[in-house]
Amino acid sequence: MKLTSGTRSVASRMPTPRSSNQHMDWPDDARRDRLIGDWHIFQRSGGHRTSTDDLITAWYAIHRNPAAPARYLDLGCGVGSVLLMVSHKLRPKIALGVEAQAQSVAMARRAIAELPEHEGQIEVRHADFRDLDFGGERYELITGSPPYFPVDAGVLPDDAQRRACRFEERGGVEAYVETASRALGERARLYVVFQTRWSERVTAAAVEHDLHLSGRADFSTSADKPGPFLTVFELSRQPAEAVHRVRCSVRDADGRISGEYQRIRRELGVADVANASLSARRDS
Repeated sequence: MKLTSGTRSVASRMPTPRSSNQHMDWPDDARRDRLIGDWHIFQRSGGHRTSTDDLITAWYAIHRNPAAPARYLDLGCGVGSVLLMVSHKLRPKIALGVEAQAQSVAMARRAIAELPEHEGQIEVRHADFRDLDFGGERYELITGSPPYFPVDAGVLPDDAQRRACRFEERGGVEAYVETASRALGERARLYVVFQTRWSERVTAAAVEHDLHLSGRADFSTSADKPGPFLTVFELSRQPAEAVHRVRCSVRDADGRISGEYQRIRRELGVADVANASLSARRDS
């Protein structure tokens, strides 16, 4: 299950871009949605959409790193949700997203091309990040929102974009941690979101690649639920004296969006979400 974040649609359908390298990958159901401030993204009405997973990953990254990083990397950036939220808030000098799906790359690149004038460089590279050789490149901040489910864990969606964003067609959280470990600077941090019930996969991958848990933000779907559903993990090269911890319920026990979740949205810089617009999407 993923929780959609209530982005606001401002146009029901956008014209196909004139650029020939995007034409064949541009979907007919693409919509232009406001993401954060006056920045917009393109996402499909029938495809994978910006979710609470993306929002809480971006929020925890900026909450723990208020200063602008020189170099920021978003692994598996999709249509650019986390990449653009973090870039809007922190204004890194260089922001790089890496995405394997050509259709999502085209949508993310168009969103970047249509941004208002801003400082810094934002780029999306079309590649499977597992194959990247970073050479001497190091990043001060890395984020990732991996798929949660092995390919044999449920019925695979027919839509290629939705399938790759939910099922581990190109590796799971372990691939994100391994790749990040090759690109992290000495004092850099990685933020990766995953279902809490499978936390052991994240911590085991961290140990394998000499990373340390330095923080975690646990989110439950409702205040009356017994435990968290999603966790954003902060992994660092250096061990922490104490692990930073945050807990938040997305909804109150009565089903309304909680005040603490609204405060998180405001800190990130996105608008308050109406109680009716935050819906749950089951992925298996």
